[in-house]
Amino acid sequence: MIKNNRLHRTGWAVGIAFVAIAGLNFSAVAQSGADDGYQPNEKDGIYGDAPAGLNPLDIMHRAQQTNGRSAAEFDRESQTQIDNSASDFKRLQQQRILEQQQLGQKQGETTETAQ
Repeated sequence: MIKNNRLHRTGWAVGIAFVAIAGLNFSAVAQSGADDGYQPNEKDGIYGDAPAGLNPLDIMHRAQQTNGRSAAEFDRESQTQIDNSASDFKRLQQQRILEQQQLGQKQGETTETAQ
């Protein structure tokens, strides 16, 4: 009786597992189709309206490879641009400070002559 009960439980467990697997498989088959889940007016989220075989990531990769710059060259160019921008900023900052000081001196002279 115990073995029969154990066999009965195993049968139920296998049956439930089979039904669950079949149900999951059916829903997966129902979701897959020729339209890949897109309606005719929708676009693919990754490639948009791109023709078949056109991968934007591949285009970017090829553009990087054809440029011919190494990582060290890119780093050096970036550092040079940063240094140039910093020196331009400092020069403009000093120029504005001098302009403000000259404007302050002129305003001070006009207030002294007015008194």
